[in-house]
Parts: sequence; C-alpha cells; structure tokens
Amino acid sequence: MKDKKKYNKLNSLLKDIPFDIDGLDEIKTDPSLLIDSGYEFVELGDYEQALKLFSMGITIDNSDPDILNGLGIALCELGMLDESKLIFERAARYNPEDAVTIANLAGVCFEIGENEKAIYYYNRALEINPMLDDIYYNLVTLYMESDSLYMAFLTCLDYLKEFSDNDEAKDLMNEIILYLGISSY
Repeated sequence: MKDKKKYNKLNSLLKDIPFDIDGLDEIKTDPSLLIDSGYEFVELGDYEQALKLFSMGITIDNSDPDILNGLGIALCELGMLDESKLIFERAARYNPEDAVTIANLAGVCFEIGENEKAIYYYNRALEINPMLDDIYYNLVTLYMESDSLYMAFLTCLDYLKEFSDNDEAKDLMNEIILYLGISSY
C-alpha cells in the first residue's frame, strides 16, 4: 500500500510539470534529443529543467533506461528521494544488467539510509561491470561510513587491483589503513 501511495504521488507530480518545449513532435520521433538535453541540464545543475525534460520523456517511452535514469537523478538532486528510488527500481526492472542503473539505485538507497540495500546494489553493479571506478569508490566510502573497515579494506584492494594508478583509490586505502591502526588501540 505504501508503494502505491508513492507511485500515485509521483504520477501527480509528473502531471503537474508544465512542458514548454518547442518541437515536441521532433522529440517524439527522436527521443535522443530529449535525453541529450536532459543530461546537459543535469551537468549544468539545473535539475528542474532536467526533471521537465525527463518527465516529458517518460510520457513518450516509460521504459527507456536513459530517460528513467535521468528522471531518477533529477528527482534525487531535488531531494525527492522516495520518488527517485521508485524510478530507479523501475529502471532496474527494465534493465537489470545495466551497472549504472543498479549503482544509481544503490546511491539513492544510501541517501535514504538503507545502507544494506545500497551495499547489495553496489556489489551487484560491480558484478555486472567491475570497470566502473565510481562504484568502487562509493562502496568503499559506504563501508567506511558504516564502520565496516574490514569490508572497506577488502573492497579497496579490489579497487586498486582494477585501477592501480587511481589516486582516489590510493587515498582511500591510506585512510582505511590509518583508521584500522587507530581502531586497534
């Protein structure tokens, strides 16, 4: 029942967004225009405009993972975490083997405070694609914030194994070693 309320809230939110974009017919035939523009607004930090574009996109194709991910990111950045989670869950259902989608779901779970789910989804994303260094970084950070230093250490070893020249990974490892040394006293 709670999920149904969230879904209805999200639907009413999307219906209330005014669409003032020219060329709607062109976007319907080529949604990549909408997607590219939406992600440009995300890069610029204009999440309200991104939300409008991706909301329009969902009316054109409510299963496109790029549109769903963009919408989820915009909602998350605007503080609508529960709605963002719903969108990322939907994106994950449509595209369960996309590491970025699963990592986005992990990120919003972490923001909500659902650390166990976040850990599960970050690990799942790494199973799908171990070559995404941001996922390692986020997972190590999550383990550290959860006081799971041993898991942070092991994950950081994997991170360094895949990205031996990555300075962020090296810095994380040094931080973990420092914390492990301090915690042993």
